[in-house]
Amino acid sequence: MFGVELDIRTLAFVATLSAIIQALTFSSLWMVSRRDNATMLWAIGGIANALGFVLLGFRGYIPDLASVVVGNTLIAAGHAFYLLGLQAYTTKKPSYRSVSIAIAAYAALFVYYLEFVPDFSMRVVVISVTISAVSLAGCLVLAQSRCRKLTAPEILMAITFAAHCLFHLARGIVALIDDEAMTQLMSASTIHMLAFLDVIIFLLLTAVGFTAMIIISLNLSLMAEARAKNRLFTVLAHDLRTPFHGLAGLSLMAQQDLVAGNPAQALGNIRKLHSSTAETLRFLDDLLVWGRTLFDQRKPERSTIALDELVNNTIKVSRPLLETKSVRVISEVDEPTAYGIAPHAEMILRNLLVNAIKFSNPHGSITVSTQKAADKIQIKVIDRGVGASDDMIAAFTASTSYGSKDGTGGEIGSGVGLSLCRDLCREDGEDIWLEHNPEGGLIATFTLSVPPAE
Repeated sequence: MFGVELDIRTLAFVATLSAIIQALTFSSLWMVSRRDNATMLWAIGGIANALGFVLLGFRGYIPDLASVVVGNTLIAAGHAFYLLGLQAYTTKKPSYRSVSIAIAAYAALFVYYLEFVPDFSMRVVVISVTISAVSLAGCLVLAQSRCRKLTAPEILMAITFAAHCLFHLARGIVALIDDEAMTQLMSASTIHMLAFLDVIIFLLLTAVGFTAMIIISLNLSLMAEARAKNRLFTVLAHDLRTPFHGLAGLSLMAQQDLVAGNPAQALGNIRKLHSSTAETLRFLDDLLVWGRTLFDQRKPERSTIALDELVNNTIKVSRPLLETKSVRVISEVDEPTAYGIAPHAEMILRNLLVNAIKFSNPHGSITVSTQKAADKIQIKVIDRGVGASDDMIAAFTASTSYGSKDGTGGEIGSGVGLSLCRDLCREDGEDIWLEHNPEGGLIATFTLSVPPAE
């Protein structure tokens, strides 16, 4: 083909150089991309590929068990790590166990067809089927990964994995149908050139495609962080100053009432001062939790959450606000546990309960309930207060600004608490929504996952 005769050693040398360049590229990207799991897995896959091709290049100089079995197993493992990296990139849980079992079975079959029942064609079938299956899985992961439109590098990778799958599938079929033809083909320049082109094109395209995916992902992440940090500083500069002005005013009014001999009016202002102080402290705590999610690169760990304890602690923390308005909270916890990030769940439920208290009428009631729906636990905060407008609910769902309004007791709102809840829920892969209460008021619902089976 093209008038060029290439032997297996030349092809192995060129493929090895390509694999080494790819491994160095992925390793460098891993070092500068905050060492996320996807880039790390791709780097491991590139290194495994490079080592596999190095061992294949030494065939004839080292035992076949090392060159053929270990070399081909490393190449298959490299493809598997590409798949795991794609799963991590698309926020799916990498299937480490399934991949490990598949690679172990692959290595066992290679040993069987090399040492016990020598069969060259079956070894070709084994590696072709394995790489085809892994490549097809990688293509499907990308194709089904996100609701948004795929980027150009993602489309390129999906096409690359699909073409890689088809090539090895055809190679495996030929070996299975006619092993003599495959033996002859493997010693011919045509199949050498085809194998050469497949390996080189695949390695180059994955290097370019994965690199572009990482760069785009980093840019999007940096832009999101910049927007979030700007928002955080805006909140600190504006929304956190307003409550302190209110506290200063209330304390001054209470002082003036005491001097003027109006203890009853002073007591009323002191109660308002206490309520506003508690609200400001809660708001500051929420900002600290939110700030940690922005600046801490480590993802908080999920754990089993005792729902009864979560609800009772939240009610206890909100007791001063409840007593100020004589609001009663009814706890209807039907599910014992859920699975999620405990500090986030505490913050979200506290915000929803405080919001319900804020817009409840004096001597009203609020219900906090839990129920299981599919693979999620729904936690509902149901108030019977003034409710919310359709525009406010629509804006919350659409992640747009909807402003804020004062509570039924004159409580000053910042309009930030619910936004923080929404952002945390979406970051944790959970849902949150608002809806009208048919009895009047508002129903705020957020979800946690069902605890995993033991």
